[in-house]
Amino acid sequence: MPHFAYCPDGIVERVERIEAAVMLDGKGKEKEELGQAFLAELYPGTDPAHYVLTHYPNSQVDPYPRGQYAAVGDLWDGSRFATPRGGTDGP
Repeated sequence: MPHFAYCPDGIVERVERIEAAVMLDGKGKEKEELGQAFLAELYPGTDPAHYVLTHYPNSQVDPYPRGQYAAVGDLWDGSRFATPRGGTDGP
């Protein structure tokens, strides 16, 4: 099942799972933009572009071409997800 990270400001707020059939075009091919549109319709007032595919089929050579599977609080830079590192403010 495809998973989408919702990250309106570059920070993952939640991860949604949808049925793969939602992403199939008329030729049976998965399209990320169909999943984005579905989620934006499911959550009125959200922008489809803020939903980013984060889970890929196991058969794909690189199952995480966007760096990693996104989790709440992870950062999205427009091409890759990354877990933020802790700062060194304290002693």
